[in-house]
Amino acid sequence: MEFIGREITVTLPDGFSLEKKPPAPDSFKWRGKSHRVTEMLANWHRYGKPEIRTQGGRPPYSVRSGSTQGSWGQGRAYFRVRTEEGRLFDIYYDRAPKGQRRAGAWFLWRELSAAEEHVGLDEGH
Repeated sequence: MEFIGREITVTLPDGFSLEKKPPAPDSFKWRGKSHRVTEMLANWHRYGKPEIRTQGGRPPYSVRSGSTQGSWGQGRAYFRVRTEEGRLFDIYYDRAPKGQRRAGAWFLWRELSAAEEHVGLDEGH
């Protein structure tokens, strides 16, 4: 497994308009090369900011409800994808607004080997 952690540019399927739960991209660009996605192997979501805690160790209500429903600008949508070259990547859409733009950003989290295709999938990510 190789951690990458870089922002990427993606191409989404035609007709996409929902930023809260985006679909897997059709392709992404990394290091100047376009990678076409041929298969989505898994997807999962993480909502809220669980690191926010009150003095009693319990998160505020707004954070608790956001962890299951999602709140505007919070959370990530993860995708494990296989590219045309047979490479495996975990990518995610971070819903947090970036600067003046309302939309979030896409990131290439890590590349996995073929033997790692199921890593993390049984553990709830």
